[in-house]
Amino acid sequence: MTATAAPKQSWRTIRLDVLARIEEMPSLNRVVTEFLALAGRDVYSARDFETVLSKDQALVARLLKLANSGMFGRAGSVRSIPEAVVLIGLENLKKIVYAVSASGHMRKSLVHYGYNPEEGFWMHGLGVAQAASVVAEAAPKCPLRGEEAYVAGLLHDIGKLVIDEFLDVTPETIINLELESEAVGLQHAELAEFILHQWNLPDAITGAVLHHHDHANGGDHANGAAALYLGERICARWRVGRVVPLDLSEDIPADDYAPVLELLGIAPSAWGRIIWDIRQRLVSLEGAYLGE
Repeated sequence: MTATAAPKQSWRTIRLDVLARIEEMPSLNRVVTEFLALAGRDVYSARDFETVLSKDQALVARLLKLANSGMFGRAGSVRSIPEAVVLIGLENLKKIVYAVSASGHMRKSLVHYGYNPEEGFWMHGLGVAQAASVVAEAAPKCPLRGEEAYVAGLLHDIGKLVIDEFLDVTPETIINLELESEAVGLQHAELAEFILHQWNLPDAITGAVLHHHDHANGGDHANGAAALYLGERICARWRVGRVVPLDLSEDIPADDYAPVLELLGIAPSAWGRIIWDIRQRLVSLEGAYLGE
């Protein structure tokens, strides 16, 4: 992995064996960064995204397998990326690319964090990705585009993958930020920022991930972090990735998050629609597992 400029956090407190473990992690597929850059342009086409995808034939094969899985109603009939775009839509295609690219990192079982052992950590990341993107799309004062919030949600807890290996506690111990710092020198959000900087993800994403537990201290990234925080809290309330089957029945009142909604410019009257949209996306979450 080629090292990039380190974030401004106290990254030098990371233990050397933790740094070695990070160096062993394969880099995130470059298609993600190229997709994000394309989506930030004023004008782009489906052909532009096909050009980027064509650089990774393994990824193309997995996408076409998914497009032909029956999820989109035309099993076996999709043979090219343009056909997939027409069938599932460019926005869905981009989210699938991000999920496929992140799945190799995130589909791991963690011993100490209380996720369901059957890919609960991955399910949690997918859930927060969906929820955060809905919030970002609905928030007038959120600087993150929906797909940036989606990527931030997918990867917001990636630091836990490393920390889990260095925790010296019983599996039943509830892991808090203090225990994380004792184990590796950083909390999981700080470690995630370090990793995402190494992968050259945009500052808007890394800043939101760094501050998703303390958005009030996020400076220029406060509002993006607030959108990620809200998506994460909604999924935490519904225990996404922790319990099976998924239960989305609990009501989540807007009043519980009034300061965050105000920060993001979301009117309380819009909350019901936001929760409805998140529920609809989470209901089909298992379809996003993208099985081999």
